[in-house]
Amino acid sequence: MSGTYSDWKEQIAEECYYQCVYCSIHESQFGGIDHYHIEHYKPKSIPKFKDLENDILNLFYSCPICNRFKSNDWPNNDDDLNILCYPNPSKHNYLDLFIVDLETYMLLGKYISSCYLTERLFLNRPQLIYERREQILKEREKKVFIEINELKQNEIIKNDLESVNKLYDITSSLLNIIRKRDKIRPYKLAEIRRK
Repeated sequence: MSGTYSDWKEQIAEECYYQCVYCSIHESQFGGIDHYHIEHYKPKSIPKFKDLENDILNLFYSCPICNRFKSNDWPNNDDDLNILCYPNPSKHNYLDLFIVDLETYMLLGKYISSCYLTERLFLNRPQLIYERREQILKEREKKVFIEINELKQNEIIKNDLESVNKLYDITSSLLNIIRKRDKIRPYKLAEIRRK
């Protein structure tokens, strides 16, 4: 590929599911693609990585907060989970590197590298804790609706569930509207770069 890293922003955003590679916050929470950054996994400001500045394999999508916290920090060249380093997002599924405390919604690293990432990028910022709590509650809500639907199919209690059905329908409609917010992209990069 020829060009510069800014030429691939839309592609990188799509490959990263329009969310920060580190904290998973969707771009819609920050006003869209124009407010997100292209993250150089191996920092372009470090001379030995200068040749990777426009290498798409070194580029990820990042919220401005995580990108600024990471900045040009590079504690180790190795990608070993048991040392201070940034786990390579192309090689590691970040879901496997952390656990979420279901009482506090705090992110806890399973490895030295993921603990370092949590501390360095402040992955337990209040906004992220709120987002995690909201996501976990949405998942629990889905399970409750599945159970309600199973109950609705039970002939023995079907007649007693008319009021539950009405509440279910109202709640379901409201939640579908709220869920749409998660997928909204305020604008595309091409739309704001028009002349």
